[in-house]
Amino acid sequence: VQDLANRLRAARRPGIELTLAGHRVGNQGPVIGSKSGKDRDSGEAAGPSDRLGAGRDLPAGSSFSLTKETRTRETVSLWGRGAVTRFDGREGSLSLDGEVASGMVGLDWSRDPGSRLGGRDRSGSGAGAWTAGLIVSHSVGEGDYAGNSQGRVDATLTGLWPWGRLALSGRVDVWGAAGYGTGELTVTPKKPGTDEDGATIRTDLDLRMAAAGLRRELVEGGRNGFALTGKTDALIVQTESGVASGSDGGNLAAARATVTRLRLGLEGARPILLADGGTLTPSFEIGMRHDGGDAETGFGVDMGGGIAWTVPKYSLQIELRGRGLLTHEAKGFRQRGFSGSLAWDPKPSSARGPALSLTRTVGGPASGGADALLARGSLTGLAAQPGSGSGPGDHGDLRNSRLEARVGYGFPAWGGRFASVPEIGLGLSGTGREYILGWRLKDDGSRGSGRFQLSTEARRIETAGGGGPAEHRIGARLSARW
Repeated sequence: VQDLANRLRAARRPGIELTLAGHRVGNQGPVIGSKSGKDRDSGEAAGPSDRLGAGRDLPAGSSFSLTKETRTRETVSLWGRGAVTRFDGREGSLSLDGEVASGMVGLDWSRDPGSRLGGRDRSGSGAGAWTAGLIVSHSVGEGDYAGNSQGRVDATLTGLWPWGRLALSGRVDVWGAAGYGTGELTVTPKKPGTDEDGATIRTDLDLRMAAAGLRRELVEGGRNGFALTGKTDALIVQTESGVASGSDGGNLAAARATVTRLRLGLEGARPILLADGGTLTPSFEIGMRHDGGDAETGFGVDMGGGIAWTVPKYSLQIELRGRGLLTHEAKGFRQRGFSGSLAWDPKPSSARGPALSLTRTVGGPASGGADALLARGSLTGLAAQPGSGSGPGDHGDLRNSRLEARVGYGFPAWGGRFASVPEIGLGLSGTGREYILGWRLKDDGSRGSGRFQLSTEARRIETAGGGGPAEHRIGARLSARW
């Protein structure tokens, strides 16, 4: 569902975009005002750093998009992406942890009667604009369980998910999706008292999903006014497995589980123009949800706020944010997060020249509200980060902290059409430190409207106290648009 939400908001620009083993700057998102942050309007995908040859980790930062514009104000997009989701949950004496690797390929067809040709973003904002799409997905999951017995669980699932979106007006969008997936579930228990695998038990696995939502711009802010957006959606997911028996007489009973979710969120911001030419932008986010069915149940509320300050006179951009899970009826879950960032860039409209950024994060994600709580497929995600204060009995809520500094300098390249930007960085956290070395080759926009960027990054990760050998990661990203 979250991947569908990303496609609903994605800008559709004619051209090709490609990301391979992409890397994301920092832990909590792009730094405002940084050279990397300025690329957010290009629709480039970003993902976590990946180890070369890391198998399932590789797709997590990989994506592509091919978009073609027709003469009838329509766009057709073929896209794909990879994702890796890690989970960790427990119920009573039973614990389960593992990961799911997914690959998705989609085809979208969009039309905006109010748009004009010329390559502007095709996000379908005009009345009567619509998008129809189809997603084909394949997921492979594996995990370990422990309780009265222990063993391994593996699953595969292939699904087909049609969806659609319609702009009822310039300020109201509705969308809907449904689909079906089928695959196989296997359970391999350990032989009692040994580390040897027992007989594998196999059974069919089916999944059905339906969702619908609405997004409305309640107050249109403009350049210097208060903007308020509301959104709501509903989701129902049902999984079902059949009866299976292993060769050693073990058996797996048929099971059916249903999960429902209702969500409501608000986002608001008010830019304030200052006398010195700067801008002060306070913002807030709040999300409420109700979970029902066979997983966590009850109401939950998440709220966040922040303030951003741009100071053109000193080439500075400063941002402070905070967020917290206020309450949820599923007891034992909590999460708080704070972040601050400082960026210095004398030429924010160009990749040339010096740039420096400093980011400090404490606790969990510091932005969210209508997105952080609402984006969770289930609240088991809240228990997936030991030491972050998000699980039952975890009192280290704000002990998970990180400080990252980056400095770079952009030089003219290839006759001044491109900028070559070497970067160095240092990351410090409670678990160790990271040394970062990066380089970007970017179309500086001085000739024509094309966009091109090639970036590479290498990291050396050292564990605090010399607890193990250093880890090395390298990533690369290529994006192009004409």
